[in-house]
Formats: sequence, C-alpha cells, structure tokens
Amino acid sequence: MTSQTPRAPSHPLNLNHLPLNHLRSFLVIGRHQSLMRAAEDMHLTASALSHQLSALEERLGAKLFLRHGRGLAFTDVGRRLHARVETCLAELDDALQEAARPAPERDLVVSALHTFATRWLLPRFTRFPAQVANTEIRISRIDTNFDHDNVDCAVFYGDGCWPGLTAEFLQDEYLVLVCDPSVRARHALEHYTDVLRHDLLAAKARPEDWALWCAAAGITRDPSQRQLTLESRNLVIEAAESGLGLAVVDPRMVVKELAAGRLVSPWDLRVQGPGAYYLVYPDDRPLSSKAMAFRAWLIDEFRNDIDALGNDPAALA
Repeated sequence: MTSQTPRAPSHPLNLNHLPLNHLRSFLVIGRHQSLMRAAEDMHLTASALSHQLSALEERLGAKLFLRHGRGLAFTDVGRRLHARVETCLAELDDALQEAARPAPERDLVVSALHTFATRWLLPRFTRFPAQVANTEIRISRIDTNFDHDNVDCAVFYGDGCWPGLTAEFLQDEYLVLVCDPSVRARHALEHYTDVLRHDLLAAKARPEDWALWCAAAGITRDPSQRQLTLESRNLVIEAAESGLGLAVVDPRMVVKELAAGRLVSPWDLRVQGPGAYYLVYPDDRPLSSKAMAFRAWLIDEFRNDIDALGNDPAALA
C-alpha cells in the first residue's frame, strides 16, 4: 500500500499550466473509485487515466488515492480536493452553458416628457406594433442619461440640438387656444381681442406660447392682464378643463377633451410652436430591431396626426 506522506512538488505549483482534463479525469476516477470503470465512462484507456492521475499528483506533490484491493480509496487530501473540484467544475459547466445560450432580448425602453407620454403616447399603446408589445415607458426630462438609465430611445421636444445624440425630426408643434365651455359662456370669445378680458394659463417652461399666439392673432396683451403660471403643460390643461382660464396648447395633447366637449377651441387659428418633436438616441449606438420598429410606428402616427388635423383641432379625436 502506498504511503500518504506528501512529497514536495518537483517545481513551484503554477495553476496556469494545470491541464483542465487532468482535473476532470480526477473527478471521474473519484466517483468510481476505479481506474477501469472511470476509463469506460470517459472512453479512454485505464493507462491514459493512470498517467493523468500520476501527473496531477506529481504537480500537487500529494497522493490523492491509495490502492485498495482491486480499487482505489481517497487519501484525506484527495477527498477534500475532490469535493472542491466537483463544485468548481459544476460551476464552470453552468457558466459555459449560460454563455452558450443566446441572451434574451430585453424589453424596449422609451423615455418621454410627462405631458407627451401621458397624453399622446400611452393612449396609443394598444396600437404599438407586435415587435414592441413589451415596452417600458419612462417619464423623463430632457437630460435623460441613456447609458445609466438603459434607455433605447426617447421623444424630446426642442430645437433638435443635443450634443452626443442623434435627433430625427418627427413633426413641428402647433398651438391652439382652448378653454372650458363655461369660460366662453361667461365672457364671449367672438373676436381675438376678447382674449384680453380672460384670465390666461401658462406653463412655467413655456413662457413664449402666449406671445406667439397673440402675435399671430394681431393683438397686444395688457401687462395688467391676469395670468396663472403653472409648473407643467399637463397642469395647464387640467386648469383649463376646470374653467380657470384660457390656455394655448398642442391639440394633440387634448384629443379626448376636445372630442368629449370638456374643452373647446373657439377659432381655427393655429400657431407654430417654438420647438418640434424629435426621436432621440445616442450617436454611438445604433437602434435595436425593436427600436427601429418603434421608430417606424412613431413616424406613421405623427403622419396620421398631420392628415387628421387639417384645420380643425378636434379632428385628431
């Protein structure tokens, strides 16, 4: 019977040059406790396995098995090593299997400003193409961090100039005057100058909207005219619907309200807004197949808006 006394390695142990197949052979030999049965399992000769085992023991400077009758028995070192090798090789096999599997295609992540997302994009969700049925829509600001937030693309409003981003023009914005029917009942809106007798509603981020509309209507506002300035366009729309005053908005954002008569537009006057809508994504990252499908759908939807709007703000409904 061979002694268990460890021998010093013939040279310093360098795991970088330790053949992986020697460890796999050691694992199978340990399971069978027999060179012959291990050889049959691995479709090798017992002599080849014996050579690999001897080379491994030589490199480690320790005996891993003792001969026991016609079989083998672990040494203490061999038993401990076998348990660790079994765990490590199982983890390695799992990792290789996982690496070989195609990565699952993740959901499309689209970012958009609050008013656009809630009043234009979400109501069209049922019309999304099948390729982007699983879409995550995030409410964002213009300073969306595409890498940190893992965003595929976004719909921005502005001048189309955002450093490091590709901005594809979608459509200009147009503004119309809207109000709750009760507001028009209290003070008639027959002529553009009648606007000067009403309270006005404005978004904090859009101070130029009323100036654009008044210039197009050919009227000059009285500096003393009351104006309620709110944080967002969404709040402006809600305030108009509550009868708090007149608002100048993109008719696409009030489709349901116009269709239901909760808001009315007294005139056909449409004024081009200060910015436009753009599909935006990083310069250095091509659009995925899902993002391309979303892009095609988005362009079609905006084109349909143009066709439907005509001269009637309520036509989009």
